[in-house]
Amino acid sequence: MPPRVPDSFEIARAELDALIATVKTFGARVEEVWDEPEGARFIGTFEGHVIRLFPKNDSHFALYFTLAHLYGHMVQLARPKTPEMERATHLVATARGPLSARDVQAIYDHEVEAAQIGRALMNHVGPVSGALDGQYSRMFFADFHYLVNFVETKELGPATFERFLRREPVPWRLIEADPRPLVDLAKFERLEGGAVVV
Repeated sequence: MPPRVPDSFEIARAELDALIATVKTFGARVEEVWDEPEGARFIGTFEGHVIRLFPKNDSHFALYFTLAHLYGHMVQLARPKTPEMERATHLVATARGPLSARDVQAIYDHEVEAAQIGRALMNHVGPVSGALDGQYSRMFFADFHYLVNFVETKELGPATFERFLRREPVPWRLIEADPRPLVDLAKFERLEGGAVVV
């Protein structure tokens, strides 16, 4: 049985710092941006080799999840593009209104792969506690449901995300680490694309 879901979950700053240091060894630059524009509430973004975290309004754990997940998306961009990946990114960028079950599956497959790569990165840092493992998976599913809702309704923001997170249990089946080797992004001159996590 999964662990009890606390009302809030937090990690020590040292755990976030260890993940930041590890991401840097794999060729990404991590910037913490404290002057987040008023009204624009992001946890993190990436473009090319640069991940920008916006820590002013978020917990260490939210930033940790975001960093691992964005590294996963960067690795996806470094790997050969597949029709499925292109379809998922196109849907997120352009879809309006209700998605078909096939569309939701395409987005899920793309997002869970990024989460699995992020989970492998976590393993690379060191042992992962059961609580962190469960909360990482919980955050992934809340983020995925939030993303599908955004694609269909264009509704976004912290209050909307909190509504999804509040209703998301720790799943019995946790996100498994991607078994493939982690990718040194420094070996890639350009990474086409970027992402925003709201």
